[in-house]
Order: sequence, then C-alpha cells, then structure tokens
Amino acid sequence: DWRLRHRKVFRLHPEYRRRCPPHLEAEHRRWWRPLDPFLRMDTFRICYNLAGHADPRIVPEETFASVVERCLNPPDWPFWLAHKSVLYKFLPAGVLPPAHLHNLGGAFFDARFRPIACTSLESLARSLAYPVVLKPNWGSSGGRGVRFLHNPDELLGALSSRSDFLVQAFLEQHPFFRAYHDYGVNTLRVYTYRSVSDDRVHVLNIALRMGVAGSLDNLTAGGIVCFVHPDGRLHHYACDRYGRKFDRHPDSGLPFGPDVHIPHFDRLLELTAELASRLPMIRVAGWDMALDADGHWRCIEVNPHGHSIRFAQYAGRPFFGDFTEEVIAYCMSHPRRRRAALRIY
Repeated sequence: DWRLRHRKVFRLHPEYRRRCPPHLEAEHRRWWRPLDPFLRMDTFRICYNLAGHADPRIVPEETFASVVERCLNPPDWPFWLAHKSVLYKFLPAGVLPPAHLHNLGGAFFDARFRPIACTSLESLARSLAYPVVLKPNWGSSGGRGVRFLHNPDELLGALSSRSDFLVQAFLEQHPFFRAYHDYGVNTLRVYTYRSVSDDRVHVLNIALRMGVAGSLDNLTAGGIVCFVHPDGRLHHYACDRYGRKFDRHPDSGLPFGPDVHIPHFDRLLELTAELASRLPMIRVAGWDMALDADGHWRCIEVNPHGHSIRFAQYAGRPFFGDFTEEVIAYCMSHPRRRRAALRIY
C-alpha cells in the first residue's frame, strides 16, 4: 500500500520528491538505518516538503510496516481485537455505540450475546429506531462494507445476504463535528502507546478525520485528516490521502488552525488512556473516537494493526515523538524481529 501511494503522491505532487537539507537526511538515516539497511527516503521527503519542515525521527512507512509494528504488536492478539463484536467483551459498557445485533459465523446474537432464532429477526428489526449502522466484523478498513440502513426492510435484506457483522445504533454526533461534515460520523484517531520501558500508557498523537462530499471519514474513502496539537488545537491545514492540503473544509468552508479547539479534549485523553490500559497485549493502538450529541466520547472502533502513521507525520511530527529511541532499541533487540521480517508476503 505505501509503495503505490507514494508513487501516486509523487505523480500528483512532483515537488515532494525534492531532497531535504543534507544534514537532516543524514540524521534521518542515523535514526533508521540500523533497523532497515535498505532505507528509502520517500517518507521523509514527502513529510518535509509537505509540511515545510520535518523531524528526522519521522518513521519510514515501509520500516514501520515490516519491522516496528510487528515487533510492538505480535500478530495474534491484534487479529482478534480487530473483530468488532469481540471488542464488546473487552471495553466497558457505554463506551462503544449500543449494539442491537451480532452475527458470528452465521449465528445471530443479541446485545448481550444471547442466541437469537432466525424467526425472531423480523420482530427485532421492526422494533429498532432507525437509521442503524451495519458493519462487517472483519475487513472494514476504509469503510468497506459499512452501510446505513433506514428501515426494517433494508435491514432484513442485509441480514439475509451477509455473515459475521454487527448492527449498531446510529450515533448522533456533536454539533462541533457535524458542522464540518454532516454525513456519517467524523472521528478523532487517537494513537496510544504502552511504553516498552515501564508499561505506562501514553497518547502519541491525535488527528481529526472528516468526510468530504458525502464520504465517510476514512482517507481511502475520500476523507481528509487534520493533525491535532497536544493542547487540542487544530493544525493549520488538513490533507487527503495523497498529500493535497486544505486550509478549510472543502464542503462546509469551516477553517482549520489554532483558533479551533476540540471540545471536551481533556476527557478524551483520559478515556483513551484508560481504554488502552485494558489491552495489555498490544503496545500501539489507534482509537477512533466520536463525540456524541450529549458531549460523551464514544469509541467507534480500535485499530490494533495496519496503522496510518502519516496522520501525524504529514504535519512534520514523528509518529513516536520522544519515544522513538526506546522503540528502535526494543525492535533491535526483541526476538520477534527476525520472525516479523519473515512474515512479510
């Protein structure tokens, strides 16, 4: 994915190919070549030329995917935590959107995971408040397979043609986020890191993801993303997947920048750190958080693998920040490094 995307970024923005100042490129190599002897400069040059500056600790995307992520998050647990229905067993009640229905391997279960007979589905469907959201339990990255259903007949039709999914209540988003884009839900991607040195949970970085022209908020679906500074202020531009910059939302015209502050930001930091502490089996997690109409933060999903490190790095910020050195040292010494390298295919 990163290679194809970089190729398109350079085709659309040839200026992003420009070399960075030599001392910065040398420093970037000093950081990352011990992990990757075939280090490419593409990620660093894109980030530097897009932002106008970049920290040499910017993580090369191919190095992150092939070595770092696989050392920090062994592959077995992230596989299961990516299952949306299973996540209801790990997180506290009231954090995830209310679930109406789970389908696991073709069998139906209610919100408390009690079996439901197929003959009861129609009465259940006609008792729900609409719209509802149907999501595949697996493989929904980029919004693939997510549907908004507006009446019982639509839901019943979807139930008969799918397997392994959940049906959730539709989340009415807070007016702050709805003003930017009112289709679907705009979310904050909050990356947390459980330190390899002391196991404490830290918030690495945050980005606001927004839909565009009726898309979902995923970049692969056509959305845009804006870095959020540690004090809750928005960065002065947002980007699409291929590095196009926006100083305001292309639909609503609302501006980005330091005058815009995410509401209830301190509570967001507290909640995501608390949620991450419940998953000791992974070190890096991406939490998609939404603020509902009542001002409560909800977890839409957790991303335990396939991380989008460019959300922060397109703003010139290194994904791991001050934890970069300890992460590199851990990946150099951890025995999973050899196993991880062999798992690339």
